Amino acid sequence: MRTLLFGIASFLTSGLLSVSWANETCENDLAKLDADFEGARISACFVEGDSFEIRIDPEDQPINPSPWYSFRVTPKQTGDLKVSIRYSYGKHRYRPKRSDDGRTWALIDAIYVRERQKGKRVVMTLEMGTEPFIVSAQELISGQAYESWEKGMVAKHPYLERVKIGNSVEGRPIYALKSTPSEPDSNREYVVLFGRQHPPELSGAFAMLAFVSTVFADTELATDFRNRFGIIAVSLMNPDGVANGNWRHNVNGKDLNRDWGPFTQPETQAAKKLLDDIADDPNSQLRLMLDFHSTKKNLFYTQTKKEKTKPEKFTARWLESADERFDYYDFSREERHQRSLPTSKNYSFGRFGAPSMTYEVGDETNRAAISRSAVVFAEEMMRILLSYDEDDLGKDKASRN
Repeated sequence: MRTLLFGIASFLTSGLLSVSWANETCENDLAKLDADFEGARISACFVEGDSFEIRIDPEDQPINPSPWYSFRVTPKQTGDLKVSIRYSYGKHRYRPKRSDDGRTWALIDAIYVRERQKGKRVVMTLEMGTEPFIVSAQELISGQAYESWEKGMVAKHPYLERVKIGNSVEGRPIYALKSTPSEPDSNREYVVLFGRQHPPELSGAFAMLAFVSTVFADTELATDFRNRFGIIAVSLMNPDGVANGNWRHNVNGKDLNRDWGPFTQPETQAAKKLLDDIADDPNSQLRLMLDFHSTKKNLFYTQTKKEKTKPEKFTARWLESADERFDYYDFSREERHQRSLPTSKNYSFGRFGAPSMTYEVGDETNRAAISRSAVVFAEEMMRILLSYDEDDLGKDKASRN
């Protein structure tokens, strides 16, 4: 197995083995399998002699095929254990990862994982010691871990606020980290960041955590940036989906990133209120919106080059300047003109005219490269936005209402 995570990610995934969460359980003479923790998913579990079969169902259909699984193995004997996963919908997407301590994660070597029936079934061989361990589609970052991280950020940086912006369907609080411009200026400029609308998209979550940590750091660049720009970061938009091990949706069966316009869900309504506060203030301007996600490769969904943004040409300048610093991170820009699709990107651009992008990270992109590149993207974002003279950007709010 190959170790994947360290630093921020290790901190955020700590303590998972002790979290209590009700779900499916089955056992034989070799081991017990359970999903008794936040973020777990076993839809059904069957004992087949010395082995187990797990069925994985989506929360509802139709749905994007992002089959999520996560379970704990408690050994009764040492040795190898065979576990097969059968997907009732979709096919195998995420390479299985293992954590023996709830802090560090490793890919299970491909020689111990075999796909069957064109990806509808996966059989893995797990080496058991004496202690419990977790096997998961992706690493786990729980709501409790986000809370600890956010409170730690506020304790470390006195200029930061942790503000409750709303509640999920099941009543879980949704929070934003927020800093306001420190320069006495009537024109307040903002950058808004969203994450974890889709629960399994952990690679995007790692990018957001590193990005947010960089813009809230005590470096000279970040300090200069915060003097002029306010920053609002909502790291966990779908706490119910994360807690319940959902593939894509909130507990009402809604893809939150298809609800920016209808705003039928409390989670997106909370996000809209943040943007309303900027739009309704005659002295505030939105300069950039980023929404962090995961897909099969690293890319940015952006406005087309023909669509004029305020500030102009920011996207090209930003991505090109970041790319010049990379010899370890490949990404592409994909221009999307889908104004009728109710995503955060389209809503933000349509309302404010500000550059609005979906920051996508590959499912299995090297975790260290994700964090390192996110630092670079954050630094170049700050440097380039600071290069624009705010007086040249204008204060027209006609498109906001």
